[in-house]
Amino acid sequence: MATDSPSSILDTLHSAIEAAIRVRFPDFATVEFYREPSAEGLATPACLLAMTRCDRSKDKDDGSGQMQALLRFEARVVAAATAGSALQLRKAAVALATWLHQLGRFPGAASGAIEVIAALPEDAAAAQPGLRTWLVEWSLPVALGSNAWEETGGAVPQAFYSFVPEIGRDHEARYQPIEGATP
Repeated sequence: MATDSPSSILDTLHSAIEAAIRVRFPDFATVEFYREPSAEGLATPACLLAMTRCDRSKDKDDGSGQMQALLRFEARVVAAATAGSALQLRKAAVALATWLHQLGRFPGAASGAIEVIAALPEDAAAAQPGLRTWLVEWSLPVALGSNAWEETGGAVPQAFYSFVPEIGRDHEARYQPIEGATP
């Protein structure tokens, strides 16, 4: 996880994803974020990328003050609609999904493990004339925002304890330090 601003984390993650796919899949003529698939000027086969969601992860709070988020991405694997392209398109989409699963994390980007959600054909109603598309969806957990413990090197400076019912701000004077728990 990271302590950078959300925009720097997203910039780093976008760059890492694009670079890793370019290296692993050199046959993709186009690997690009936020490009609309259209037959005009699009070199195929293509891998068109987008971050599609940012959900707050409600079950994970590490006490850092950062928003634990689950980012969702999709890759549109696009090929020209030619004889024999249907199987090649499916092979490329499944290869991308398998590689993402086995990769685990994108090098150089602070995140949790990649979780592949699905590889599926694009809705025929959304298809561009002359092109066929399969979608590969995955998610990545990340920590967004500043770490409350950044000034202490990421560690809690001193840990204290108390027992119920003498807990909370009204009872801070009764808290005792945990021996050996200082960084």
